[in-house]
Amino acid sequence: MKPVDKVSIGGYAFILESEAAAVADSYLKEMSAYYSNPEITDGIEERMAELLRERTPEGGVVSKSTILSIIDILGRPESIVRSEPDSAAPDRNGSAKKKLYRDMDNAKLAGVCSGLSAYFNIDPVIFRVAFIVLAILGMFSFGDKNGVVWVGSLTVPVIYCIMWICMPAARTAQQRWEMRGDDGSAESIRRSVESGGSDVGNALRQVGNAPVWGTLGRIFEVAIGILLIIIAVSGLFVGGLAIFGWQWLGLTEVVREIISEITAEIPQITPIIATPWVKVLALLVYVLPFIGMLYGGIMLLFSIKAPKWHPGLILFVVWLITVIALGILAGAAVLSTTSVLV
Repeated sequence: MKPVDKVSIGGYAFILESEAAAVADSYLKEMSAYYSNPEITDGIEERMAELLRERTPEGGVVSKSTILSIIDILGRPESIVRSEPDSAAPDRNGSAKKKLYRDMDNAKLAGVCSGLSAYFNIDPVIFRVAFIVLAILGMFSFGDKNGVVWVGSLTVPVIYCIMWICMPAARTAQQRWEMRGDDGSAESIRRSVESGGSDVGNALRQVGNAPVWGTLGRIFEVAIGILLIIIAVSGLFVGGLAIFGWQWLGLTEVVREIISEITAEIPQITPIIATPWVKVLALLVYVLPFIGMLYGGIMLLFSIKAPKWHPGLILFVVWLITVIALGILAGAAVLSTTSVLV
């Protein structure tokens, strides 16, 4: 069994093989001598710790080969010098191409807004507020009696869910670097430090992380959570009342008259509403968005992070499939009636 040492790297404790510990210590000293700025060397050490935590199970022993593979990613001074076109005037503006990911480290729900924040270098609170405000405004949209109201109210949540599906989650260190336009090397740390840590982006993030803003943001989240729960419960109650309560309220004749008027104006609707599966699918199309609002409201109200199996995403996919199935069945019912009449 190889001898091991317990060492601290980037503020985290690791168990390294003695040979691996010697290589890591030698590399960090070498980088400290190459970069005179302690912020850069601290960043390199933190990045090494990030990679070690990702590649080593808890309580596991880090091998020399693992340390060497991490050093290959970070780069040695001699490789950095060779990559510079002019060692006297290194390129301080180069960076890797950014990729769009969901930022799971700073996620409130699915990481969509925090991922957009990292890509566009804008505080995530701006995206969160924009999504919430537009969603609320959509709920209060007005349209004709053919359902324009609901199309408008669901537009922003549907856009969010589509982005949730299309944007991959940044789960590995490499993906998190790509999300920030970072190639993971020591030089990228140097560029970030010497440029002020992405200037505007860092300044906005500091505002977003300030205690006062955090308190206001939490109050806003609670308010939105309560609003979503109220809307969801009200919608489910109204739906239940419309399906089961109209007879209890003595509205049998009124409902029959309404149905008669609708079928007289639109004869094609009779076979549609008479199809059992259409009734079931129509009920699901109505109910599922309110269940989604209830779920989202509870998540916001109690600051619950979405589990790995993403029930919100599953709910949206089921709703989307239900809408498509309802459209197909309704269309089939209309076509069958038309063919009979012909």
